[in-house]
Amino acid sequence: MTALLTVERYLPPFRYSQEEVTRHVAAWLEGDGAASRLLSVYSAAGVRTRGSVVPIEEVFHPRDFETQNDRYREIACRAATDLSRRALERAEIAPSEVGLVVSVSCTGFMIPAVDAYVADALRMGPRLVRLPITESGCAGGVVALARARDYLCRHPEQAALVLGIEFASLTFQRWDRSATNVVSTAIFGDGAAAVVLVGRQHPRARAGLAKVVDSESLFFRGTTHLMGFRLRNQGLQIVLDRELTRFVRREVGRAVACFLGARGLQREDVTRWILHPGGRRIIQAMSECLGLAPGDLAPTEKVLAEHGNMSSVTVLFVLDEILRAGGVRCGERGVLGAFGPGFGAEFALLEFAC
Repeated sequence: MTALLTVERYLPPFRYSQEEVTRHVAAWLEGDGAASRLLSVYSAAGVRTRGSVVPIEEVFHPRDFETQNDRYREIACRAATDLSRRALERAEIAPSEVGLVVSVSCTGFMIPAVDAYVADALRMGPRLVRLPITESGCAGGVVALARARDYLCRHPEQAALVLGIEFASLTFQRWDRSATNVVSTAIFGDGAAAVVLVGRQHPRARAGLAKVVDSESLFFRGTTHLMGFRLRNQGLQIVLDRELTRFVRREVGRAVACFLGARGLQREDVTRWILHPGGRRIIQAMSECLGLAPGDLAPTEKVLAEHGNMSSVTVLFVLDEILRAGGVRCGERGVLGAFGPGFGAEFALLEFAC
């Protein structure tokens, strides 16, 4: 089994209340009555505050795609390097011990990917596997953990670093006053997270906070329209279909039951739910369809309220929230879950350490 040693967060330098964001949105939509009527969504989104890597005035007055993406590269390299250094130090793993770096992000593009800059700055390698993942969206955090587990099962004496970096503030499209863009602006925020894992034969394996026991991916045919980005001349235009919540409500219970059933488990065998907060309606749908108690998704709701939806990073914050809160019992099982573009579902089974 793969041992998870630490989760580390990056919090952007700028933080804004939902009320302040709403004022900027109202100014952006001034004169557009139809779009302005959507402002009520902001108070009901379940988000209180969010972080941004740039001042809010810059968010709502973005520059051209090249300039925005250059900012992404600059900030991502700096933040990811500092974040990785802190995570490895906390895990007591030397950069030279890392055999795999998985980086996930869907809010900017760069070649080479950010993992190369991190590896260079921290003097990793020369034997180093790098796996950049750019198109998994909100599911990316679980995808990255699953691929790290795959690698460490094959190389049980090694360590792996997972990086999630999302700066949605740099993707805002001022020209797009569609309902989709107005609603998505109500929930998305910036953030990054790093996770350090080791294989079962690594000397630090016994210090793990949890074991990543197994993982699974599901693909739903005929659903490519539900979520994603459309690459436009101005940048990345958000795609969120109005049927998304209904689809999640219809499929999530069956998907989780199949994931657990294939491993000889039932819903009652899981006591920790580490689920991606796609938004308040998605959280409600998951809670109802999985028959969860009011407190089961409290960490998910807390992360959404304090940080917004940070795409691939969010589920890693939820995991960290559970670990920070303490009180996890020896041997408790947890399910990490997230939906992402494709449309697909990603799950990972955890067993918490003593």
